[in-house]
Amino acid sequence: MQWGVRRHDASVSPTLHAALGALGGVVDSDVRDLCVDGNGVVWVRRTAGFDDSGIRLEPREARRIGVGLVELTGGRVDDAKPTGDSALAGDIRAHVVLPPISRGSALISLRFPRVVPLRESDFVVEDEDLWDSLGGRSVLVAGATGSGKTTVTELLLARVPLNERVVVIEDIPELSVRHPHAVSMTTRPPNAEGAGRVTMSELVREALRMSPDRIVVGEVRGAEIIDLLLALTSGHRGLSTIHARSLNEVPDRLIALGMMAGVDPTTVARLVAVAFSHVVLCERIDGGHRVRLGRFRRTGEAVVVDS
Repeated sequence: MQWGVRRHDASVSPTLHAALGALGGVVDSDVRDLCVDGNGVVWVRRTAGFDDSGIRLEPREARRIGVGLVELTGGRVDDAKPTGDSALAGDIRAHVVLPPISRGSALISLRFPRVVPLRESDFVVEDEDLWDSLGGRSVLVAGATGSGKTTVTELLLARVPLNERVVVIEDIPELSVRHPHAVSMTTRPPNAEGAGRVTMSELVREALRMSPDRIVVGEVRGAEIIDLLLALTSGHRGLSTIHARSLNEVPDRLIALGMMAGVDPTTVARLVAVAFSHVVLCERIDGGHRVRLGRFRRTGEAVVVDS
């Protein structure tokens, strides 16, 4: 028996609906992204692109909504800390930027989960055995924003045997993991005095002390890539996502992130070739999504992806 991906509820609670204010009038089960720009224009994406919703927010109203959405989950965004994130109702991701960091009004970005999550059959694949072939591998899931990286990661996690222990690490809780032995940790920003910060790198190192069979990092965006690579080359299997537009771009992205941590490209390439066996590229195509499979291969002092 394998655990499936949790279904998302399209409804929002009365508390969240109140916090959304005027934005609540355009939220329906088809909305994937909702953004407020510096002019107070509310943009909505339901399929491929954004459409003007016809709603305009005054600067004071945009700020009130943005601050309220972050504070709803115990976060903080104000003049002293003008950017903030929150995970609303456990699944709706919110990001807020206040003036003067933003130009004009407060910037609000909301990402909504699908009412019915994508299934394996919803992805166009080149190899029908793709999902089965990745069950016991360490895999890097790549793609652009909205390409399905989170969903593919959830689908791969659904194939993890029930007797394995899974440790999930994220900046903002996004992954829906239904597994009897999965635990989750999230990073924490510093408080008003600049203390109390918990980074992704620290959590990866903590995970090694938690008897994991699988270490899952929601997304690698910085120096934590080295901690993850070291963990996966020490006998653990893992999953993570990375932003990239093509399979060929993935090695360069990994090298760049490793260099941010002060590690030379040759060492990063060696670690990548051992840590990950496969990379899955998620792409949006007309009318749906596609996944393409690549294999990491070391060549000389570099690492490449064979498709």
